[in-house]
Amino acid sequence: MQEPDPEDVGAAHDARDRVLIARGLGWSSIGYPANVALVFIAQVLAAQLLDPAEFGAYSLAISIVTLGALVAQLGIPQSLLRRASAALASGHDALARHEILSALLYATGAALVAGVLVGSPLGASALEAVFSETAVASVAGLVGCRLALRVLENLVPEAFRAFRDYMRATLFDSLVANAIVAAVLTGVLLAGVGVDLFDVLLITVVVSALALVPAFVALARKLRAMHGTGLVVRNPVEPGMWAATIGRAVIAQLDLLVVGALGTGRDVALYAAPFRLALLVGLPLIAVNQVVAPLIAGWYASGQRRRLERTLQGTAGLATVVAVALATALVIGGELALSTLFGAAYTAAFPVLVILTIGQVAQTWTGSCGFAMMMTGHHRVYAVVLAISGGLTLALDVALFDVWGIEGVAVATATMLVAQNVVNMLCLRRRAGIRTVADVRLVGVEIRELRGRLRA
Repeated sequence: MQEPDPEDVGAAHDARDRVLIARGLGWSSIGYPANVALVFIAQVLAAQLLDPAEFGAYSLAISIVTLGALVAQLGIPQSLLRRASAALASGHDALARHEILSALLYATGAALVAGVLVGSPLGASALEAVFSETAVASVAGLVGCRLALRVLENLVPEAFRAFRDYMRATLFDSLVANAIVAAVLTGVLLAGVGVDLFDVLLITVVVSALALVPAFVALARKLRAMHGTGLVVRNPVEPGMWAATIGRAVIAQLDLLVVGALGTGRDVALYAAPFRLALLVGLPLIAVNQVVAPLIAGWYASGQRRRLERTLQGTAGLATVVAVALATALVIGGELALSTLFGAAYTAAFPVLVILTIGQVAQTWTGSCGFAMMMTGHHRVYAVVLAISGGLTLALDVALFDVWGIEGVAVATATMLVAQNVVNMLCLRRRAGIRTVADVRLVGVEIRELRGRLRA
């Protein structure tokens, strides 16, 4: 009997997958913006509770936690997502189970080692040496605890995403923890209780630890329902995936870290406010990435490239439309937003907001090229691109900070962000034969076909 053509098989399931994508985008478009909003609210509350110098140290500590966790997790969450998604798509439940359990085992060990190192006197000395103009070294112990917890927070949602369980992936992707942190900080502000940098970071550590409990319980129940028993330990560490993850993390936080290393606490505060606000423009693409990542791994492995390309271009088109709308709102009302949310002194950072916003729109236009490189097995090439881009970005950030201050860092970051994503897009086209650049025309087509499916 002749084997069915992979493209024909993919076409037969298009309608079902449109519903799946729509459901995933529904959860992601609700949950991720809510998550970002809660993080942003926590930043605003911290700015209200702390003086500018302490707020700068708090923002720097959060960036260190984010970057440190992505380095410490060894690329395991992304490797888990790719491997488990491919195994589940092929019907190998036992293999997927072993991949998830092995990833949990390795990540827990890595989290403990990293947390102890950063929280130790050696870690405090390193923070003092690099960020001597801020108070971040004084809370090294809490930074280490928060870093270890973040490693696990990053891993658990990817396990649910591999199952295409977008609801639980959304809930446990720090959404619960961020909601509680925002609520506690709001209560502290309303109560008029005096707090300092240590107190605010301690709140985030305690809440994060408590929020991981229901996440692990839900994952344990899901694993018990799968076929297979015991544990076959598989090495989840892929050096190329790890390097790509580190590269993404470094570039995402590099500008704020450069300002922290070269500037004062006030400089960090003035850069951190527009930095956080501009991230809202990149939100639509991040929401899309959370949905399409497991689909990329499964569809590419089964040879359904035309179907994958259409989905990536259509979702990038949708994300670009929303990003342009958000960017327009920020350019028009950015000064008011900065003064209202952070204080009148932060209106001086409006040029930084405009520059970073433009960079986020351009990045969204290139689509999910970075995630597609990782999920299609081309993470080594992606890592090389990120390494080169990171080095050039660092050099340009430092050079332009000396010339134009924080505005120069913003220009360097936005420029290199656009260049890096264009290169990734071209590499993906050459290596995998897939285009990710936004196609707005596909948005209307997909919506009409999905509407017809739902009515049927």
